[in-house]
Amino acid sequence: MNYGEWGRPGLRNLFRLDPSKPYWPQILSIIGQFAIIFGGPSIALVTIAHYPFLIQDRTLYIGGLSSIGFWFLASFVVANDFPRGTPQSVKLIFRAGYGLCMTGLLLGLSGIANGYGMPLISRTAAVVSKRPTLQRDPSARTYYVATRAWSGSQTVVELGAPREVYDNLNVPITAYETPQTMLDAMPDAGHVRLILGQGRFGLEWLKRIELTRPKESG
Repeated sequence: MNYGEWGRPGLRNLFRLDPSKPYWPQILSIIGQFAIIFGGPSIALVTIAHYPFLIQDRTLYIGGLSSIGFWFLASFVVANDFPRGTPQSVKLIFRAGYGLCMTGLLLGLSGIANGYGMPLISRTAAVVSKRPTLQRDPSARTYYVATRAWSGSQTVVELGAPREVYDNLNVPITAYETPQTMLDAMPDAGHVRLILGQGRFGLEWLKRIELTRPKESG
């Protein structure tokens, strides 16, 4: 079986060097592929953990899916060097993974560039409700508070909060997947203090959520 051919007894190494081509361009290409495959998700997780954008969930979903679709289509231009005989289904899986990893890489890099080293501010935000995730072990749950995070806006966004904050908020408990319109229509029932980063590109990011002092919430 020739170099770079797909087939049994197993998959040919997609990262194997082709002896008929110059080595250094291939090595640089392999480094780039590894950076996208492993670096994309890793850097995205760093941004999610430390510099999460303060945006509505649907904005994140729409932007993420659009980016995945864009890079999926772009892969037909920039990634066509498959081993001979590679099944079309495997190519499509690779292209979808490429779109996902490129999206993660760009999300991660933009989040770090937006947030790293930027000053923090605080803002009091109204809370309309709260909800936990449904794990049996309370210590494994994520606790969300539905807040009006933007001054002058009635839009509500659910933000992950420490359990101490969740437990001390005397607000209604809503169900998972409560419609956005219902959340937006709920009255203010409490307050929290948002510690936010002033984004370098104008996008605020959430550092943490704290309980307000009585004077602040009154």
